[in-house]
Amino acid sequence: MSSAKLRVLLIDDEPLANREMRRLLTAHHDDVEVIGECRDADSARQAIASSRPDVIFLDISLPGEDGMALLASLDAAPMVVFVTTFNDKAIRAFELCAMDYLLKPVNPRRLSQTIMRLSTVATPAPVDDTQPLLRLSDQVFLQGPNEQLWFVTIAEVRLFEVAGDGTRVIFGRGIATTPRALRTIESRLPTNAFVRANRTQVVGLAHVREVHPWFAGRLKLKLDGGEEVIVSRRQARAFALHRSL
Repeated sequence: MSSAKLRVLLIDDEPLANREMRRLLTAHHDDVEVIGECRDADSARQAIASSRPDVIFLDISLPGEDGMALLASLDAAPMVVFVTTFNDKAIRAFELCAMDYLLKPVNPRRLSQTIMRLSTVATPAPVDDTQPLLRLSDQVFLQGPNEQLWFVTIAEVRLFEVAGDGTRVIFGRGIATTPRALRTIESRLPTNAFVRANRTQVVGLAHVREVHPWFAGRLKLKLDGGEEVIVSRRQARAFALHRSL
């Protein structure tokens, strides 16, 4: 566990809910510091950019833009814990890479488990500088559905995307998974062949068939496997640079 406290931003439109979360987090004062509160998506977006919290505790129900839309709009986001009364949104929350999903009223024991997990993830793993960069001709060993095993050439991969704590790999012959984190895989990919599209996806440039302007300065890509990927505004500039080479 890291010796530094986790810096937490609370995002809930109900002042009493924020107050109750502050009270519950006092039991974890050695590990957590609440640095602020927000009551809507606009103020939360500004606070995330300016204060750079380690974790946001985020309600789904916010005035105007809801919590999930807020999270999806961020180019880069801290760790996220949803705190909500909705019991049917968990799958979507984890698709957005939420670290946890707590139902109101929050159970103190359940919150303790969340804090432990956050603290563990926040402790950086040792960097392995011995792993060489992958080449397009290299093959990797992956496991597909029903315990099917694949040897996949890097050039075949059209999309890497976050899947829980690991990564989903979409390639010409199917879909497989690896327990390695997306950021770890990305660090080993040939940079002239793959580009980060958004917080959760890395695209194989050779598999992009169509590029369309999208809302708010973003791009929509259509891949040769039929997938559609939204490139964030920040990453759109990097993508345009790759395409112009």
